[in-house]
Amino acid sequence: MRPFTVSMNLDNINFNGNHIVRRYEDIKSIFKSTDISLEGKNPVIYEVFESPVPEQQGHLIFLVTILYPGKVNEEFFMTKGHYHTVENTAEVYLGIKGKGLILCQTKSGDFEVAEISENRVVYIPPFWAHRAVNIFDEPLIFFGIYPAHAGHDYETIAQSGFVKRVFSKNGRVVIE
Repeated sequence: MRPFTVSMNLDNINFNGNHIVRRYEDIKSIFKSTDISLEGKNPVIYEVFESPVPEQQGHLIFLVTILYPGKVNEEFFMTKGHYHTVENTAEVYLGIKGKGLILCQTKSGDFEVAEISENRVVYIPPFWAHRAVNIFDEPLIFFGIYPAHAGHDYETIAQSGFVKRVFSKNGRVVIE
């Protein structure tokens, strides 16, 4: 592999790597309830643009996530959330645009919430699952970087969920 550069033009992101698109129908099971009004529309909830880096120790994967604004009933749009397959690996997010929350939890029950917005950096230590939630009316866009060999364990979250959720109630952001 040789050094390379990519453009961070938010109007046309292309890292020449994976482009992951998660639509409502793909991830509706992560929400507390379903929303019949979204069924026919099947909106894009979020997109991830990943760098073309081998998933091998020593490399770093970098990415941009765009988490669109919206709600499923009262629950804000969010990412699936995951642990890393190699649990002793961390991740860093840099907020580019928008406002959101990064929910973090451990398998032993610890829970933390970190705010993410433009120019804010969120550090997610090893052993912590993480999920982004868009709490604003514009896309939440953030840059992320993590060890390429870390892998993603989505299954644990799919089975057990996150201990807390984020809702809009009476115009306020509520974590419960």
